[in-house]
Amino acid sequence: MATESKQAVYTVNGKALEVDLKGQDIVWEKDRHGHSLLFQMFEGVRCACFINPVRLIKVRNFKLRPDDIYFPGYLRTGGHWVWEMTCMLVSGQAETITRFKDYLEITPTEDLDNQPSPRVLNCHNHLTHAPSDLKEKKCRVIFTVRDPKDVAVSLYKMHHGHRDACGNVYNGTFEDFLQLFLEQRVNKNGIFEHLREAEKYFQENPDKPVHFQPYEDTLKDPVAAVQALSDFLGLKRDDALCCAIAEKCHFSNMKSAKDAHAMKIDGANYLFGKGVSGEWRKWFSASMLDDYYRVYEEWMKGSRFYERYNRDNDTPL
Repeated sequence: MATESKQAVYTVNGKALEVDLKGQDIVWEKDRHGHSLLFQMFEGVRCACFINPVRLIKVRNFKLRPDDIYFPGYLRTGGHWVWEMTCMLVSGQAETITRFKDYLEITPTEDLDNQPSPRVLNCHNHLTHAPSDLKEKKCRVIFTVRDPKDVAVSLYKMHHGHRDACGNVYNGTFEDFLQLFLEQRVNKNGIFEHLREAEKYFQENPDKPVHFQPYEDTLKDPVAAVQALSDFLGLKRDDALCCAIAEKCHFSNMKSAKDAHAMKIDGANYLFGKGVSGEWRKWFSASMLDDYYRVYEEWMKGSRFYERYNRDNDTPL
């Protein structure tokens, strides 16, 4: 395990996060060639070490308001993108939101408490680990989804070549990383566990308002995506505003406009990638794809998400 002399510097809104590994249940996940990823374990779930474990405890007890809008999608599924659209709809203006997203795992509670209603809140925890009063308050939930193969590629880019909280740099190949991804030894125990935990929540709470926003649909028709969000939020449809928001949130526009507020590692913005779909075709070999779909079938067969991302819907490599 190659280790640098200094830990990574994490910044949000241009301000450094204080990263303290004391009190964290640290775990090193090694791929087959010994390259390691660093996580902390919290209630059996792998979490990023730049998150203070006290914050993770506070998430469960965070006090929601009935009109809060809750984003619990997995990492790299377009949450920042759709969060920005949603905030613009709520404000009634196609103007960039001049802060990082309101992220329960990082944003100070007092800052969240001072946000006017309706708040648009993000949390990557499993839905079964959401604030305990989410069910009672019946908050609207916007759940972003994306082809897990593209998520795997995006997660790999997020880790590869970047220092972590111990100064370690992950230099494994994508094939090495895919092993960890398929064994659910990545952030939040991987997307398959995250999706199945969400499905459990939806089945147990069929009366809760939920809007599913697939990444691929947002790319294909961003105006329709914004219109669907507006309708779900119960807003009076303003098609001119929806078009303006879609343009303002065009991936290249948003990537530039949000740079000052993004989360960065050592000054590099690692949250916004290319904003494309299907990039996995450049990364997966035929044998890697076979391995992937064996795991996909084990985890996702019978799921509401299965058909959208099953093998039958892939174009050939």
